[in-house]
Amino acid sequence: MHTNNAAGVIPRLIDLEVNPKILVSALSLSIAQRLVRKLCQFCKKEKENTPEEVKTLKTIIDGMTAEGKKISDYNINPEAPLRLFSAVGCDKCNMTGYKGRIGIFEAIKTDEAIEKIMPENPSEREIKKVASAQGILSMRQDGLVKMLSGITSFEEVMSVVDLNEE
Repeated sequence: MHTNNAAGVIPRLIDLEVNPKILVSALSLSIAQRLVRKLCQFCKKEKENTPEEVKTLKTIIDGMTAEGKKISDYNINPEAPLRLFSAVGCDKCNMTGYKGRIGIFEAIKTDEAIEKIMPENPSEREIKKVASAQGILSMRQDGLVKMLSGITSFEEVMSVVDLNEE
């Protein structure tokens, strides 16, 4: 199904004339994904962060904290400097700096709070607000974790996820 995010699944199904009362029992989980290239583990290098990148990263981390999510739960030291990596290129990655792909995901469980708003034909914004209490990373938060873990680059995540959205 084509939606921009996991929160878009419910309104999209309602637009397709699925009865919201049936959705409550039929839908248990909505998942959205985007694929990004993985940095080559042989040639990636740490880069100097721009002020804009640091601001974006801190905004996402602050949002995670406000939702009760701890960056330390994802093997990232909150006290350490924010480290980003860039693609270089070598023989092992055919001089691209990337080798393979990985998904950036988000999910929304159809829990009691989501079930309660389904029959009201909620907007994506309303669904995101209710779902934020579930403790599941949003796509931009999952992208941040994968950037700070050195799995992918800031540019890759930025190319598939709006890092500045709320």
